[in-house]
Amino acid sequence: MRRSEKLSLVGELAAGIAHEIRNPLTSLRGFMQLYVKEDIEGIKKLRNEVMISEIDRINEIVSELLVLAKPSTEASELRDVVQELNHVTRLFEGQANLYNVQINKELDANLPLIQCQRSINQVFINVLKNAIESMTKGGQVTIEAKQKNDEIHIRIQDTGHGIPQNEISKIGDPFFTTKETGTGLGLMVSMRIIQNHKGTMRIESEVGKGTMVEVILPIVSGIL
Repeated sequence: MRRSEKLSLVGELAAGIAHEIRNPLTSLRGFMQLYVKEDIEGIKKLRNEVMISEIDRINEIVSELLVLAKPSTEASELRDVVQELNHVTRLFEGQANLYNVQINKELDANLPLIQCQRSINQVFINVLKNAIESMTKGGQVTIEAKQKNDEIHIRIQDTGHGIPQNEISKIGDPFFTTKETGTGLGLMVSMRIIQNHKGTMRIESEVGKGTMVEVILPIVSGIL
């Protein structure tokens, strides 16, 4: 309940901050696009591209803040979890090769469809991205999906550097992150999405051995 109250409070704060940032950001990006077009000789091309890239990065953070602000109004529909996991895995094939990471899948082909929103993919994307980035010297990610009673259990296990025990309880707190360039919003947004689906997220980790994230979703979710 404390976690839910904290998310609600952070959501209200995030909504105000996000709207205040997004308005000038939209104008700034528009002027930058005009500036790029006027740079006929391309002298400032690289600098311009970096500035637009950073503006887009801020926009991504603002979008994540807005997810925290309120439950999604996106319509839910019956979806195949195995199909969604296969899709997300394909998105990360290039990054996995770059990090020398092997992705193993143990997915039950007979899982029932579940009632959920498209945003559920963002959870798998955030968790898989964290898993791959935790293995800078290569390793393995194992993705499992199976049914237990009236729930679907999805586990993503990596062999990365792991998280100290005293920090695991902080995961999902505003702006807490173990990554140098992270914001901590990715898993916080993921937890909000899972909460909206009446599901739960469980994290286990051991330094030097890796991290396991388990997402548990009801087959009939009753999305908020």
